[in-house]
Amino acid sequence: MDRQRFARIIVIVFLFALLFFTLFPMYFMLVTAFKTNYQLSINYFGLPLNPHVEFISDAASKIGLYLKNSIIVSGATVLGVLAVSSLSAYVFARFDFPLKSALFLVLLSFLMIPGILTLIPQFVLVTNLKLINSPWAAILPYIASGQLVVIFVFRTFFEEIPRELTESIRMDGGSEPIVFFRLVLPLAFPIFLSMGLVNILSTWNDFIWPLLVLSDQSKLTVTVGLYRFMDPQQIIYGSMFSGMTLASIPLMVLFAFTMKYFVQGMTSGAVKA
Repeated sequence: MDRQRFARIIVIVFLFALLFFTLFPMYFMLVTAFKTNYQLSINYFGLPLNPHVEFISDAASKIGLYLKNSIIVSGATVLGVLAVSSLSAYVFARFDFPLKSALFLVLLSFLMIPGILTLIPQFVLVTNLKLINSPWAAILPYIASGQLVVIFVFRTFFEEIPRELTESIRMDGGSEPIVFFRLVLPLAFPIFLSMGLVNILSTWNDFIWPLLVLSDQSKLTVTVGLYRFMDPQQIIYGSMFSGMTLASIPLMVLFAFTMKYFVQGMTSGAVKA
């Protein structure tokens, strides 16, 4: 009994430590957003005694356009990834064709290629297509690179759907699109949501690729916009952290309202009757 209690205490201490290291950066970002450089130098971690809310309004006026661009790029990317990946995975899961297994293994083998190695080929391709400084310069490569894991997850889920369900719809005269949109799509809703959130997170936080292909100030995403937002001569930390706070709000709100479905999608391994 004492051993069990000790183990439980260790687990609780570990979880509290994990919670602290997870939430403390958010706390530091939030309190620093209301401090001047002088206040930060004399009160590094504490709450600001005289909060400067003007930093928030100043950051909002400067990064509003960048937030809009990130929403457009992330939204278009997620829609493209989910549409292409779900249809591809459905074909791999439900249809037989020559070299299906070999083709799927080749597809998965691309996961072993580090993304940094594809930057130059992608940049050359985007340049030749004359997409530089266009939102499509970010969206299309994101869609292409974001499909691999999603196809694997969708294929695993689709294979678990009883074939009796799909056959019953076909016997009633339902075509393959009807089977997919009326049966498979509703069943896979948690998977769609969880994979969409994962892609939004990676696309929203990406910095290197938008920095390479977007130089027009009006086309920048929020991560690059925050980088350009900093004055190299003098960094105003309150203004910089205010921008970071505003940039993180959309994702926090999104995850707060969809976390239940995100967990369901990540843990779905079978279809329950």
